[in-house]
Amino acid sequence: MSDTSTSPLLEEANVYYKALLRPVFEGRRFVLPGNIAVGLGNVANELRKLGAARPFVVAGSRGTGPLPPREDAQMRVLDVRGTDPLDHNRNVQQALANLPSEIQRAIDTWDPDGSARTLHTDPLAEPRPVAGRAAYAARPKAWIDLEDKVVIDAFWDAVGVPRAPSQVVAAEHGALRTAATDLDRGHGTVWAPDAREGANAGAVALRWVRPGDDGREAAASLARIADRVRIMPFLEGIPASIHGVVFPDAVVALRPVEMLVLRPAAGDRLFYAGCSTWFDPRPEDRETMRELARRVGSALREHIGFRGSFSIDGVLAEEGFLPTELNPRLGAGVNTLAGALGDFPLILLCLAVAEGERLDYQPEHLERAVVEAADAHRVCGGGRTTERMLTDTGTIDLVVVGDNYRKAEPGEDPEATLLFGPGPIGGFLRFTLNPDHNKPGPPSAPQAARAFRLADRLLGTDFGFLEAARNVRP
Repeated sequence: MSDTSTSPLLEEANVYYKALLRPVFEGRRFVLPGNIAVGLGNVANELRKLGAARPFVVAGSRGTGPLPPREDAQMRVLDVRGTDPLDHNRNVQQALANLPSEIQRAIDTWDPDGSARTLHTDPLAEPRPVAGRAAYAARPKAWIDLEDKVVIDAFWDAVGVPRAPSQVVAAEHGALRTAATDLDRGHGTVWAPDAREGANAGAVALRWVRPGDDGREAAASLARIADRVRIMPFLEGIPASIHGVVFPDAVVALRPVEMLVLRPAAGDRLFYAGCSTWFDPRPEDRETMRELARRVGSALREHIGFRGSFSIDGVLAEEGFLPTELNPRLGAGVNTLAGALGDFPLILLCLAVAEGERLDYQPEHLERAVVEAADAHRVCGGGRTTERMLTDTGTIDLVVVGDNYRKAEPGEDPEATLLFGPGPIGGFLRFTLNPDHNKPGPPSAPQAARAFRLADRLLGTDFGFLEAARNVRP
């Protein structure tokens, strides 16, 4: 089972970009804040390989998997809990803004002259100072504002990007119901709140108001967190995203990433379970998405001076790829793409661009290397929190039987693996596909749904029946 892609082009790029970034990071100190300590290990290791001093990790929760080793980072875990990933993120951000005195003293001892910078890599975090250390690659308000679901459609229209029809109305049941009636294409409507309480992600705040549902429950829940709500038709098709990187003189477009958004049997919630690069859209859809990334990246640079990584989320609907939101920051899929690159410092490179470091980035070289590697080595970063309290950590090897997975017998070669363990909501599961037994092309969401069904039986997670999106452009 191969873990990462290797090719002469990627190896050449790895040597070049590490040499390019070394003067930026060498000898410098960085505070690495984040929601989950386990998720900060790769960046800590990349910093060390670029000659940075041992960073100071401050994480909300431990997470499931190996922690950064002591030689790569000093670390403190705040033991923050949450009711869902968004609630946990907001609790972590509040805790980072009000660090315990012991942790503040430890950081001051580690960085006595106060020269360290705060390096945020968590997609949900706003890059703010931590422990009095200024943020590296801080985002201006104009960048952050475009993540608001109730304003982004005006940007699409200004740039001339085709999109699904929508209406933005007050978070009041009557107005929401009227808009939903106007926009329903037969599959219900999706209601997205504004960013009054901060950025929304992971489908936590979305409501899928299905045919026959009057939306009262959805309206009541959204009114507690928003003033305005965007209504769109529910789009049948594979949820996907496209990532780009904006440079001063170019825009790099990467390959499409499938978003694993599953559908419970009932209710108004959607079930977000991570990302995967196993899915291949039609060649013409792939190129349309990549061209869209270039076009949007150029507009972001022109209109708001944007630089760095961004992503466009949407659905491969019957009429093609239709965007639903813009993330003017590191998107979740960047980590999935980076999973194909070994120790190539993609995240740090994107942050250096966002910071405005003046370097010879050679964008075309970067695009060729990353896209080739991501096409050659597919990654399924399926992950999901559960309210079920999981205290033990382990893995379950999976093999297919009919339309389901079962636990592999000793000696059987697994077709997929399910990692489980503790998490800040209760437990956490990560689903991965074995490249020796899976072919690129089909979407990964059906396999993820199988894995979570098995988790219900073996771990008592109570996810319930989950259905994958239908591919309407096979």
